[in-house]
Amino acid sequence: MRKRNRLAVASAGLAAVLLLGGCASGGATADAGTGPVDGGEFVTGLYLEPRGLDPHRQVFWETYRVSRNIFEPLVGEDLTTTEGTPDLVPVLATGWEHSEDGRTWTFQLREGVTFHDGTPFDAQALHKNVRRVWDRSYEFFDEESAGRVKVWFGNLTNATPTGDHTYTFEFDRPFLGFPRILAQSMYTLPIGNPVVWETYGNDGFAEHPEGTGPYRFVSRAIGDRIELERNDGYWGEQPHLDTLTFRIIPNNQTRVASLLNGEVDLISYVQPDDVETLENAGIDVPEGTGAELIYFSFNRRNPVFDDDRVREALIHGLDRQALADEVYNGYASPQYSFLPPGNEAYRDDVVDFEYDPERARQLLAEAGYGPGELRFNLVVDVANENVGQWLQAHLKQIGVETEVVSLDRVNYSARVYNPQPGDGLNIDEFGETNAEWLYNGYNGLKNRGLNPEQYAEVTQSIETALYTADPDQRIALWQAAEEQLRTKALVIPAVNLNRYYATGPNVEGFDFASTNWYDLTDVWLADQ
Repeated sequence: MRKRNRLAVASAGLAAVLLLGGCASGGATADAGTGPVDGGEFVTGLYLEPRGLDPHRQVFWETYRVSRNIFEPLVGEDLTTTEGTPDLVPVLATGWEHSEDGRTWTFQLREGVTFHDGTPFDAQALHKNVRRVWDRSYEFFDEESAGRVKVWFGNLTNATPTGDHTYTFEFDRPFLGFPRILAQSMYTLPIGNPVVWETYGNDGFAEHPEGTGPYRFVSRAIGDRIELERNDGYWGEQPHLDTLTFRIIPNNQTRVASLLNGEVDLISYVQPDDVETLENAGIDVPEGTGAELIYFSFNRRNPVFDDDRVREALIHGLDRQALADEVYNGYASPQYSFLPPGNEAYRDDVVDFEYDPERARQLLAEAGYGPGELRFNLVVDVANENVGQWLQAHLKQIGVETEVVSLDRVNYSARVYNPQPGDGLNIDEFGETNAEWLYNGYNGLKNRGLNPEQYAEVTQSIETALYTADPDQRIALWQAAEEQLRTKALVIPAVNLNRYYATGPNVEGFDFASTNWYDLTDVWLADQ
């Protein structure tokens, strides 16, 4: 039974009254300060319901904060890195190299690894993963998975085992960013057990998720929780915790209260107003600069945004420092680039259109909009409703009238891709460490109606960076592409969050990684 030393909350809102409890985490057997101890039931409070636990179909960042404990990639990132770009580390591949032209990548695969059912991981197992997302002649080719990874596998021309533990990918053009893309968790290739989809079919895989990771799937109750247990046959260093439970707690106050009263050990998306309350209660709210980018994207199906002056005006009208201070209580940094901190091409000295409300009003007038004449909807996920309300008030100061449309995550996502007449800006959250994120992000803008033929220079600049065979020029080319996108005012980077997680007083070993996700294998629960 789960039990622990913890603080309890009892008050209206989040003005917590703390009560000291007095017992230890389930299974933990040593005091804090004596180093990592094994055992314990760790519970995380998620703010979004994860999508299906299928490594090739997954979307939403909260999904792979769960699934990455089950599935592993060929290449990973050092998630103990809390600033800057994390180094690449071997996972299911022990080494990798590319041809001189950058088109062919060969991976040496780790030997002695098994999936959770004992099936060996080898080049043939990897091949079935690749075929599932790429080879239409494969019996278990999965259209949905192929659609998810097409952004990176669309130029794959050949993929084949070249030994029992060697595998080669061939692309029709240079692809120097491939290893770091494999280290991401969405729109890429974490490795699943082919036996499962051969048994249950492609649609059944998410109900029986099985990989090579440090934890194995136990159960899932939609809308409530996902339970994992330690994989005692794991090839790598054993994680400390016995079990991981991910509870779905969309309500911000309920999530915080659950942490304060000891029901959960970790929560994500801490609201700025809660940071002080949590810290006063002995909760750790670590600082970090991970890729937690909040950005506003235009609904380009709305013709008012075809006018460059309108988009530039909205950026000039955005006081990002005020947004960081007033909405995020200073727990965010103004963001002027679509490449977030932690990204390998990030530059902290770039600026798009500085805050200048007079210039904003002037541009709107030149575009034919007097005060109150430009109107549109701000469509937001309910978790960002406060941001939408702040933005509504802020845009009013430059003469723009808006209506906030707040939706749950599922309906929000559907609305973004199927906007209603009058929809204007969306508020999104994401960010990756690979420079190619810019390409992925640009495609996301196209899904919001942006016509790439209108921005041939941007498209060409991105393609030049994406397909360069010169490793010494790669990052500079991505930075040049980012400048093209930025100066065309195609998106509004807003802030990057820096107080995103909170952990209970007996949680040790948690790092706020530079990525959009974290690693729980080094986390342990200490007695208090």
